[in-house]
Amino acid sequence: MKPLLTRLAALALALPALAHAAGPAPGSNPLLRDRFTADPAPLVVGDTVYLYVGHDEAKGSDMFRMNEWLAYSSKDLRHWTAHGTVLKPTDFKWAVRDAWAAQVVQRDGRFFFYTTVQHDDTRPGKAIGVAVADHPLGPFKDARGSALVAEDTTPSPYGWNDIDPTAFVDDDGTAWLAWGNPVLYLARLKPNMTELDGAIEKVALPNYTEGPWISKRNGLYYMTYAAMAHQGLWEQLAYATAPTMRGPWTYQGLIAGPAHKSYTIHAGLVDDFKGQSYLFAHNAALTLPDGQSGALGRRSVTLDYLHYDADGRIWPVTQTEAGISQPPKPPSGKVPPLPDPGRSDPRVRVQQLAQGYLEAWPGQPALASVANPFDQAPEAIGFNRDGGASRLVQSFTPPTDIALGRIALYAGDGHGTGESRTLRLSLRDVDAGTELLADDGLAVAYRPQGAGLLTFDLADHPPVTLKAGRRYALALQGERGALTIYLRASRGDAFANGEASLDDRPLRDKQGRPADFAFALYPSAPRPALPR
Repeated sequence: MKPLLTRLAALALALPALAHAAGPAPGSNPLLRDRFTADPAPLVVGDTVYLYVGHDEAKGSDMFRMNEWLAYSSKDLRHWTAHGTVLKPTDFKWAVRDAWAAQVVQRDGRFFFYTTVQHDDTRPGKAIGVAVADHPLGPFKDARGSALVAEDTTPSPYGWNDIDPTAFVDDDGTAWLAWGNPVLYLARLKPNMTELDGAIEKVALPNYTEGPWISKRNGLYYMTYAAMAHQGLWEQLAYATAPTMRGPWTYQGLIAGPAHKSYTIHAGLVDDFKGQSYLFAHNAALTLPDGQSGALGRRSVTLDYLHYDADGRIWPVTQTEAGISQPPKPPSGKVPPLPDPGRSDPRVRVQQLAQGYLEAWPGQPALASVANPFDQAPEAIGFNRDGGASRLVQSFTPPTDIALGRIALYAGDGHGTGESRTLRLSLRDVDAGTELLADDGLAVAYRPQGAGLLTFDLADHPPVTLKAGRRYALALQGERGALTIYLRASRGDAFANGEASLDDRPLRDKQGRPADFAFALYPSAPRPALPR
């Protein structure tokens, strides 16, 4: 008996080591370990979750090499069955490569697969196709024989704006499609799910980069997206909420920071599946048995618990190695509100987010650096640009006298003002060396907004008259390196009568040419005569 007890005791001691040698617990991250996968898109069908991913096949220092979409399925989100390839870019006869982000949605018993691909030379650039199947695992076939959206559908100054589609079928049967980098586009889909139904809208959300995901919970609409890349950071996850798909969208802040070793991040949400919500994303933490390690083009899907507070706001999520292998620990209380931006100087009225993605200045400005801000000023420039700056400046010389009433900027993004991020509006007469707005500029409070109109109304400020032929410098002063706000700048010298600079360094575009900020000056309205 004693030798048997000894052997049993030894076996008990060895079991933890054997379990460790067998691999991580089911539900640990990275979630899928048989190959590199990215851009997860979950779909719930009954008691099963189907997961569609792009297959990362980059070698060495390749950026992205993606030739197919793979599918997996699970009934508990911990144990996954691999189903192999379900679609390739070349299954669209008009496409040539790039199995970028995709999503599958169900309608009337059919499954519609919206994808990003590279179009052939007949319509160069990124495009969105749609394939259809009668089963979530296919076979999927091109539903149109042509791209649903291509570069000529959404003219813009950006090179690959038609990527990362997310589709959503509302409770009333209305279907929607959203996509884009770095502009978020939104359009209705016809009931056949293969044609757009009406005009394409541009939705301005703070710090938006790419990878939108539409969801709905308890009557509230959510737009989750990858953010901050165009502000010079690795992507993070942000979200906004709205009472309807047409908005108004309220920015709710960041819910996840940068992914481990991956410049990109891409969200896929599953709400209330068997009583729990989840966030799919990716990082680059996986090393395959053959020694290939994760990198920008070798990413791996992750899964973590997602929690909401009583108001429907999302608690911040941290990608963990444990993933969902351990029981969830729901936070208590409410998600902290966004930081208070503070208060503006009473001599200036700050007006935010009018006409997102401006294509023309409203009204009749007395002076403007560009005519079409969206097309002519696509670059986001902030206090963290080129090693950091504390002063974003645009000089100008008015051709005629201007009794100044309002200053308008094409601006947005950033984290806004607060205790550690101040912002002052300055207007300096360079020739005289004097400040025209108070003694040291005006303190302004700024809430994060998408790209759009930011206006400073000076009706309550003592009169300011700009003289023809004199040189002036309009500036926003802030904390060096802070992510407070981003002005939109031109590519090339768009404004001949002035120049932009960061502190004392002239602003240059990527080709080394002078660049300008998009701004406009408006004359003051006639002031009523004082009673005698």
